[in-house]
Amino acid sequence: MGDAYSQVSAPKVLQETCNYIRTLRKEVDDLSQRLTELLSTIDADSPEAAIVRSLLS
Repeated sequence: MGDAYSQVSAPKVLQETCNYIRTLRKEVDDLSQRLTELLSTIDADSPEAAIVRSLLS
């Protein structure tokens, strides 16, 4: 019974993992867009820009 259970659950685990990865990719894309918008509105020499640079390095 252990083999049947693992064979049935493996596709479900794989599907859930793929869904989670898709969700993470969307969040990264959204954050990238927000960061781009933020960087376009601040002075490159400002303290805010320095904070962003330190977070990205």
